[in-house]
Order: sequence, then C-alpha cells, then structure tokens
Amino acid sequence: MNELEQMLRADLRDVAGTVDIPISVDAVAAERDRLDTEERRAHWGGRVLAAAVAAVLLTFAVWWVQTNVFRVPDTAVPNPLQTPVAPPPVDSVSPTPSPSGVSSAAASPSASPTPGSAAPTASGAPGARTVGTYVYFVPTDSFPNLVRELKQVSAETPARGALEAMLAGPSDPEAANLWNPATRILGIAKHGDVITVDLSREALDFNLGASYEGFMVDQLVWTVTEAFAPTDRVLITIEGREFATGHNVYDRPMGRGDGTQSAVRLLIDTPAHGATVSSPVRVTGLAAAFEGTILWEVRGPDPNSGVVAEGVAQTDEGMTLAPFAFDLPPLGPGTYEVRVTLDDPSGGEAGPPASETKVFTVG
Repeated sequence: MNELEQMLRADLRDVAGTVDIPISVDAVAAERDRLDTEERRAHWGGRVLAAAVAAVLLTFAVWWVQTNVFRVPDTAVPNPLQTPVAPPPVDSVSPTPSPSGVSSAAASPSASPTPGSAAPTASGAPGARTVGTYVYFVPTDSFPNLVRELKQVSAETPARGALEAMLAGPSDPEAANLWNPATRILGIAKHGDVITVDLSREALDFNLGASYEGFMVDQLVWTVTEAFAPTDRVLITIEGREFATGHNVYDRPMGRGDGTQSAVRLLIDTPAHGATVSSPVRVTGLAAAFEGTILWEVRGPDPNSGVVAEGVAQTDEGMTLAPFAFDLPPLGPGTYEVRVTLDDPSGGEAGPPASETKVFTVG
C-alpha cells in the first residue's frame, strides 16, 4: 500500500467514527415476530386449502359411488304435467292382463270389463295400449269397507291412470270417492317398496270425520298398490310436504294391512255394475268372513218381485281376506240385483255385517 492509499484509509476511519447508527432491540424483535406470523399464516393457509380440496374430492367420490354403485333404481311414473308418451300403433295393442294381486277365483275370464264399461285411458288417445287395474272406492251403504271397480288405464302410466280414475269417481251410484275431485296428481315415484304420491293442495280440501278420513287414505293406498304391488307402501305428500290434516299427520309410508285388519271386508268384482251378462251368472269377489261363510240373494227382474234366489257360499279361506266364486241359478232376461253379505255369528251385536250389491242385466 502506497502513501496515498494509507492517507485515504485513515481519513475513512476517522469519518466512520463520527457516524451514529441507532439499533433498537425491541424493533428487531418485533420484525422477527412479524416474519414468524406471516410464515405461520402461509403454513396454515396451505393446510386449509388442502383440506378443502380433499373435502370436495371426498364428496365427489361419495356421490359417484352412490350414483353408480349403490343407486336405487327409479321407476317413477312420468309426471302428469309432462307430455304423455306417444301411443304405439293400433296393431300393437295387447290383451288386457289380469290385475295384480287377484287370485284364481277373482281372475276368471268373466272378470273382464263389459263393452262400454271401461273408463277412458289416461292418455285419452284412441288406440293407446291399456291395462286393467282395480280402483277402490267407499260404499255408501256398507261402512267401514272398501269396494273396487276394474278400470282400463294407460299402460304407460298405470298408477297415474288409476288415481285419475279414482278422482273421477265410480260408475256404481252406491260407491263414492272421498277425495276432492279437483286434486291434481303432481308426481308418482317408486324407490324400493315405497311409492311416493305427491298431490296438489286441493287434496286438503275435505270435510270428513277421523274414521272416513282413514278410509280416504286407504282408498288411495289400495288403488296405488294395485297398480304396482300389493305389498308396497305409499307415502302421500302435498306439494312436496307432509300430508297433515286436522286429525292426523301422515308422515310415513302406509301399507294395506291384510285379512280382517284390512280396509277391505267384502267386495264383488263380477258381475260389474251395469254389466249385461248371460245366464248362468258367475259372482266373484273377495271377503274376510268368519269361517269363510258368505250369504247371497238375488232380487228382480221386477222391482216388486222380491227375492228370487238365495243361498250360502264359501271363500277359499276363512278368517282372512280371500276370494270367492259361485254361480247363480238360471235367470231369465231382465235386470237383477245380487247382494252378498258376510255371515254374522254375533247376531248383530258387533254392528251390521258388511254387504255389497251389484245391478246387472241378463241379456
């Protein structure tokens, strides 16, 4: 180092000694804490983001498994507000099968509806393929009980067609529909053994006692399960909400029950009301009779002629709801009324026994 360099170094040392740089220990600590906080925030932010991504992926995985692996098949009947399925060509119309849940006696060939007695199809289109299904009503002269009529409905939407026929009412003047006929069917869907029927709010507009209200519900349950399977259960909703009345809240699926606990105690399937038949006339139906015994009588053809024939018949099984079938004696041309009554071993102490009548014509 030469002399000039030595002089400059000495001058710089002297100047540096006069400079005062204040250092605050608290400021250094605060800066260190700030840097640590930012580092922790960045660390936890990453964890939260990772957890959110994992939750989204898990939700998607559960949805995919439920949809593709454990999905319950949806056999929903098309919503009646949608356009009905176009009917097949007329030449593809198949014979009407026997309604579900009917045993051999009630499913005899004579159980088919007579010409002109079938209800219009649900689609209303000429030539549309139809199926026969029983629709249930409440008799006006034999309570408590349910009766039924065989209706022809669209094969594309049998449950909806059955409910529409129920709301339209029976052809027999001695039976009635308890539901408000202005009720609209908003949707029907089946998952497993549960059928959900969604109705419009007009369904709440009725004035019935608790007993008749129960039979109103039974009327719908029996009608819907007839179009699907008798062992199914039905959940009724009103515009997507639970069906609540002034007497009950129907917030669970309901089944038919069976035997003497059933809403059906006695019904005649054939001859249908107003049918024209040939003699001998075969009478079929269902009855829950003590020891399987039922009584019958025929009146007519003259309204003043009184009882022209009477007798006793047996169901296939006693003490439970079972089919019956018997033939009436030869009858001449004219209009008759057949009445079937449950045998009553109590002699009326348990109330009047259930009975049903049908008016028919022998051609």
